[in-house]
Order: sequence, then structure tokens, then C-alpha cells
Amino acid sequence: MSRVYEDRVKEILANSSDDGKVKSRESTSLEFKENFGFKSLAKYLKTICAFANTQGGILVFGVTDNPRTLKGIDKDKFEQIKIEQLSTYLSEYFSPEIHWDIGVVTFKRKHYGFIAIKEADDKPVICKKNSGDVLKDGDIYYRYRGTSKRIEFPELKRMQIEIREKERKLWMEHIEKISRIGPKNVALLDLYSGKMESSNIANNFVIDEELLAGLKNEVSFVQEGHFKEKEGAPTLKLVGNLAPVDTVVVPNLDPNKDYPFLVKHLADELQIRSYDAQVLVWKLGLKNSKRYAIEVDAGASTIFKYSKYALTAIRDDLAKHEDKKEYLANASKEYQSRNKG
Repeated sequence: MSRVYEDRVKEILANSSDDGKVKSRESTSLEFKENFGFKSLAKYLKTICAFANTQGGILVFGVTDNPRTLKGIDKDKFEQIKIEQLSTYLSEYFSPEIHWDIGVVTFKRKHYGFIAIKEADDKPVICKKNSGDVLKDGDIYYRYRGTSKRIEFPELKRMQIEIREKERKLWMEHIEKISRIGPKNVALLDLYSGKMESSNIANNFVIDEELLAGLKNEVSFVQEGHFKEKEGAPTLKLVGNLAPVDTVVVPNLDPNKDYPFLVKHLADELQIRSYDAQVLVWKLGLKNSKRYAIEVDAGASTIFKYSKYALTAIRDDLAKHEDKKEYLANASKEYQSRNKG
């Protein structure tokens, strides 16, 4: 749990009178709820999305409505909320991914729960699935003075302008680097596929030292003169002050775009049970390679998300077996035997 969010919630609760009346008002970044209940999940999700599309915000549980009074919650019950379950709901209903945190604070001998939402880096966050009359496929939700609703034109227009400005600055940075290096000396590296495109590259290429400085703590490089898998395999020659290691180059990709699947989503795509998808992820060792999976923060814990290559790997593996039911049953036995061991 982030200490920053915890301190912020305590500040909000402290802004109250001696008889427990809360002075803080609901706003573009704050909403109060008396209790947490999964029956109202769609409303919570709508507010979470609205906060992400605005400037971030906090849902505080344990404050009554009209008048707003400090009541508190059942701490044990609130802490039973499963992080992975809530993450799954958010991934099912919204894209790109929403970053959030959850926790409990104690104030004047009472407990209060909170869900804190970070402002989205990749806006807009869009609803992709209906839920009753609350959530609608294709809607973008925004926070307006204590209420969460479908975004209106002025805010959508401003969001589009911000997106274009961010892209413009990124393009300008790339163009400035290309101008400094020279168009003939530049190659394009697709971080998603790993392919290099250039009319001048033969066998070796140079990574710009500024890029190396930014990446050396995040990626590993194949040591010159060493081979990863078999003799004669091509290697990456390093230029610059960086200590090479005998591992494969693995860039940090975008978990929102490059790893869109949870295990449940893989199962839906493959038309198998979520448990069977989890078994095949283990059997194929997909969690061991960033090509297939990445571990991301999900509040107080972490979860794995999977790329389209993971989906393809599992689909190809299933295609090798005529009796898929028997294959999955045997794989399940191996999985259970391994876990018992």
C-alpha cells in the first residue's frame, strides 16, 4: 500500500468536526461511500474509470451520505477483497489498463477503506463491455464536480489536444536525434516484434549511448563473442561503456498494449477453462520470457499479463494434439504433481 495515498486519506478524514461531520466535499478527485459491496461494483468501476481519465482520485469507504459522517467499516471484510478479482473486472470492462491501489487506514479508532486511482498515462480509458444501465460499451467516463458521467465535448476535445501534443513532442525528440545522428546512420527497432529495419545495416549496429544509458538498468545484452543457444548463432555487438552479460536482449514493453491478456482472456480466446489455460502457461514456461508474459503491479500484489505471442504459442501447442481433452487432462496431472512436489 502506498504511504502517499494512506496519508492523503487521513488528511481527508481529519478535516472533520468533533461530532464526526466530514468537511471535505466530493470533487473531481474524491468520492465517499458508506460501504463496499460487489452489488455496486459497476458504479465503482465507472468512478474509477472517470478518475483515471481526469486527474486521478480516491474512493473512500466508511463515510455516510447526507450528512457525511465518519462511520468506519469492517476492516476484516474489506481486506477480503481479492486484488486479482478486482483487476480482472477492470481489465474486462476497460482499456487501456488502469493503475490503482487499495488499502485501509485507522482514524480515531475506526477503520476506513480506500481505492486510489492514478491518472492514466494513455488516455482515453474506454469502456468495452456493457453492465446493466451503468456501463456502456464505447463510453468514455469523466469526473465532474463530484459525479462520474459520460465525457462531454469540451473535455473530450481537450483530451484529444493533449494526446496530439504529447505525440508531437515525442516525434520532435525522435526527429532531433535522427538529425543529429544522420538519416543514413539510423535504424528502426520495433520493440514489439524485435525486428530491425535499415537500408545500411549489415551484421552489426550501434546503439546510441544516450539510449544505452537509459536502458542499461532495464535490459540485458548478449556478450560479444558468446552465443546464447547454439554455436554459430548471430550475436549483438556492444559499443559504449556497458558491461555485457550472457542473456538475451529484452526491452521493456508497454503492459497496456503489448500484454492485453489475463489468463481468463486467454481461456476465452482458446475456448478452454481458465484453469486449463493456467496449466498450459506453466507447461510451456511462458512466465519465464518477456516475449510471452510480464508481471505488473495490481494494487497490493502483482499479476501476470500475456502477449499475443503467448496466445499463439498455446494455440499452436493445442493444435498438435488431436485429443485435446486427453492432452489437457494429462497436463493437469503434471501440473498438480509438480505443485505437490
